[in-house]
Amino acid sequence: MIRLMSLSLKQRVGLRVKEARVARGLTQEALAELVGRTVEAISNIERGRTFPTIETLEQLGRNLDMPIQHFFEDAERSIDDRRFALEGKVKAIARKLGHEDLELAVRQLSAILEVRGSKN
Repeated sequence: MIRLMSLSLKQRVGLRVKEARVARGLTQEALAELVGRTVEAISNIERGRTFPTIETLEQLGRNLDMPIQHFFEDAERSIDDRRFALEGKVKAIARKLGHEDLELAVRQLSAILEVRGSKN
């Protein structure tokens, strides 16, 4: 579980890249080969040490089957870092589910809200 004081934009984008890579079952080495970058470059992006160029983001999106805006989803939203990471994991899992399983997951999340009450 990620618990940092405050993730920077680079770190939040890097986290989305890592989530998408892991969801696709790719190693950093495999992704690096697909996008024509070094393993070190992929690692630095995922850890938020460097910000990828727009060209690299395009390659990442294409090879991870993600629209480029995915990497920026909620990146500027004022939510705590733990919630940011958890919502990203939910989105990554949801993208892998078929329609029926996704409907089941939505019903399960709705049931949790109903039992615990919405905090919104």
